Amino acid sequence: MKLSELIEGIELRESRNFSDREISGISTDSRSVREGDLYIALRGIQVDGNDYAAGAATAGAAALLLEREIETELPLLLVEDSSRIAWRIMRRFYNDPASRLILIGITGTNGKTSTSFLLQSILQRTLGPTGIIGTVGYGMEEGKIRPHMHTTPSLGALYRILAGFTAGSCRAAVMEVSSHAVVQGRIEGLEFDVAVFTNITRDHLDYHGTMEEYVSAKERLVLNLRQKGRRKKEGTLVYNRDDARVAAIAERFDGTAISCGFDPAARVRGESLQADLRGTRFTLVEGEQRVGINLNLLGSFSASNALLAAGAARAVGMDSAGIKAGLEGVREVPGRFQVVTSSAGPTVIIDYAHTPDALERLLIFCRELGAERVITVFGCGGDRDRGKRPMMGKLAVDLSDRVVITNDNPRTEDPGTIIGDILQGTVDSRTPVEVIQDRSRAIEKAVEISRPHDLVVLAGKGHEDYQILGERRVHLSDLVEARKALKKMEVGHQG
Repeated sequence: MKLSELIEGIELRESRNFSDREISGISTDSRSVREGDLYIALRGIQVDGNDYAAGAATAGAAALLLEREIETELPLLLVEDSSRIAWRIMRRFYNDPASRLILIGITGTNGKTSTSFLLQSILQRTLGPTGIIGTVGYGMEEGKIRPHMHTTPSLGALYRILAGFTAGSCRAAVMEVSSHAVVQGRIEGLEFDVAVFTNITRDHLDYHGTMEEYVSAKERLVLNLRQKGRRKKEGTLVYNRDDARVAAIAERFDGTAISCGFDPAARVRGESLQADLRGTRFTLVEGEQRVGINLNLLGSFSASNALLAAGAARAVGMDSAGIKAGLEGVREVPGRFQVVTSSAGPTVIIDYAHTPDALERLLIFCRELGAERVITVFGCGGDRDRGKRPMMGKLAVDLSDRVVITNDNPRTEDPGTIIGDILQGTVDSRTPVEVIQDRSRAIEKAVEISRPHDLVVLAGKGHEDYQILGERRVHLSDLVEARKALKKMEVGHQG
């Protein structure tokens, strides 16, 4: 596409060295610039893309769109605020891929990933290939996920992925929408057909400052459904009626809404819930229809996610048979109550729970399973909300028989300081607590001290296969470490 076509109607502060070059791609990251790209400099929380414009030029950019002047022979387009216009250029370059998809956004503190997997499974049984974007990665087919860095990708990456979905004959896409992405403008220009709201509990207060600001960021996805100038018809809100904060947001929304949950007043309702290590069973009720659901996913929280997926599927016209088949077709979600067993050792549970609410729900369910003991291994992320650390420490000792506190992405913060904050919540407890900063060794220790009928819970990392230490990413997978520890126990028993 010609540069002049891309910037038609875009308000420029100034243009220099203009030549109507062919633009073969768009990049907002100087490290990924390819020959012929238009480089758009965006300002982030920690990084200003304008600082890397010279590097983008050296890498082969065909033109630069910046907020600050630099010395260059390339076409230089200067604007006041690139974040306000970047989406318009992206949408034009990629031929507005979101307009050609049934686009479903899922927000909330917990449950986004599982709900996404369940919903993708339903949709693809009727619509064919269905795109998915979220914490685990992105892709168009079950089991074929490519990892990326953020729950919601950068603006440029997101438009590129959506364009890839349309090229791959997708008719629908399901994406997780984080509060960071909303505030940072990473969903600008997208019109959602359905917004799914799972729940709201404490998270990301290091970024948002207050719960009010955090909730407000989440609610902006709901407002997208009826935003001014929308070209699609108004979208539908699907929400968890069992969560008071979410229900309050739904009450403020004056568009079409579908309530889900175990509340008797929910439109898509769950009844007769049974959850154990064999699966999760409940009756899905809507009006006069009653459908028995046998989920492979474990935990009562999985049933809540399934109800939301069913509500979203209903909002886009899926029938009960397709909903049942889709829900029951998901074998597991990476790092979400993932079970690892062995012949000689305990059962190990791997879960992404990294907020107080998620940890509490996880451990309550583990206790309900009737294990002899629950041994919990967890930590808290560095450079993040310090206020939740003692809360999670208290929950761990209150709901576990033994606790091992360890590292969980300490980043640039002192690991000892993080663990000290967690320990503040454990001071009045009689539950044995051990500190082992090395996460591999912590997992090994938890398995060593376990007995065959115990549950060892590894919380916080889930699907992640790395540990962030300072500025470095070091390979570490809870799943791999759990299997190694169980194998070592088996060998020890055989000896």
